[in-house]
Amino acid sequence: MVAQKNSSEPPYNPLNLLTEDIIQLREVPAELPRRVDISTVWRWAERGVGGVKLETVRIGGKKMTSRQALSRFIAATSRN
Repeated sequence: MVAQKNSSEPPYNPLNLLTEDIIQLREVPAELPRRVDISTVWRWAERGVGGVKLETVRIGGKKMTSRQALSRFIAATSRN
């Protein structure tokens, strides 16, 4: 989930991820220019960074995200 920073943002709905390019969390490190460990990706999803979590949805027992959600997460956490 993504922590809402602005009350004017619509509420987070995990089903919105299903309309995007879905990838498993284990595939995220390969999507990044500098590889990160899979444990870092799980931490982003579970605890977040600076109040912002990587958006995820569970499908068939596997935790998934999307390329677009990853881009949003990076943009939101890079503003610091």
